[in-house]
Amino acid sequence: MQTREILYDVKDHVATLTLNRPDKLNAWTQVMEQEVRSAMEAAATDDAVRAIIVTGAGRGFCAGADLDRMKASLESGTRGTLARHKAATAGLDAIEVNYQQRFSYLWRVPKPIIAAINGPVAGIGFCFVLFTDLRYIAPSARVTTAFARRGLIAEHGMSFMLPRLIGIRPALDLLFSGRIID
Repeated sequence: MQTREILYDVKDHVATLTLNRPDKLNAWTQVMEQEVRSAMEAAATDDAVRAIIVTGAGRGFCAGADLDRMKASLESGTRGTLARHKAATAGLDAIEVNYQQRFSYLWRVPKPIIAAINGPVAGIGFCFVLFTDLRYIAPSARVTTAFARRGLIAEHGMSFMLPRLIGIRPALDLLFSGRIID
């Protein structure tokens, strides 16, 4: 599997998927999202794989969305319009269109997915790990929802998953405050 922003390796029946943009603390991009999804599909269908580990290269797991790339996309006009999106996706399976089930597709992977959180994780990176089966966090890792500090809603399933994993009151605390947990 050839990739630009992740590393994928299978050894001893374990697929290891490494977010590989260490210079940007593995900030999430559309390319990374497509590669992660392809790697998950490859691991799901590979009989030699019994479990999947996801981690980050360098000192971080995922700093959240790559805002520099998003800004460049908006400024250059390469971001799609709704009409262009509808035309491009006409006739496609609604579940697959533009990853409408952004991370819940992970639940369909028939093998355990383990997040090995080796450093800071924020925003969309935190959303992603909420949909994994197990999460192991290094003592040096820092966690934040980040959305509130940017004036955004908790999206990508975070407001659904976080209360189910840690309870409503602690989830609301994290979602409303956006504080960083050491």
